[in-house]
Amino acid sequence: MPRLDFRKEQLLAAVVREHARTAEPVASDSMKEKAGLDVSGATIRNEMAALEKAGYLRQPHTSAGRVPTEAGYRYYVAHCLEQPNVKEEVDEMRETVRPALPHEARMKQLARELASEMREGVFVGFAPESTYYTGLSYLFEQPEFESVEFVRHMGDIMDNLDRIVAKLFEEVAPGVQVYVGTENPFGAQCGTVLLRPASGESMMGVLGPMRMDYDRAIGMMKELERLMI
Repeated sequence: MPRLDFRKEQLLAAVVREHARTAEPVASDSMKEKAGLDVSGATIRNEMAALEKAGYLRQPHTSAGRVPTEAGYRYYVAHCLEQPNVKEEVDEMRETVRPALPHEARMKQLARELASEMREGVFVGFAPESTYYTGLSYLFEQPEFESVEFVRHMGDIMDNLDRIVAKLFEEVAPGVQVYVGTENPFGAQCGTVLLRPASGESMMGVLGPMRMDYDRAIGMMKELERLMI
């Protein structure tokens, strides 16, 4: 994926973050300040149009603002991630998990804490073919679930979660992995940030719509990886 020039990259990153925050199409008029660009409104509109032509943004309605495409999210994950300081949050999560519990119980408790922090679904896989998921109530709060198709899609994922996670155990190397859209084993409408600790005993994933806070999810998983090695 070739790099965009600085201005387009800054603008795309700002659109991705704003859409992740609001779930609404992003108007070009609101982007000058959010992207931190010292250019005219006309230049912003032209750059947004160029990003749309290149396939990184799309207009869901003729008169609406723009939203990121799958390619836009992938570009963001590859080149625009920020590193939020989530160490304190992860430390607090860890302190709620009782160390005397068996490994599986600790992971389930940690998953519940992570789902609460991220307001997304979280699953844990235990080899072979044993899974636990939590946070569905947070998922159903997302605007995407106003679509019957998306609800049906997520139901199908939950029905096949054991099979999908078992396959990932065979394929995924230790570390943090990000899956967006059509590359996502959980479905083309989703985003997933997956952690497989070096111990290999289990894996944990944040699962949500493609519009998710990848910065925070990846930051959380990297901190958890540090604790779980």
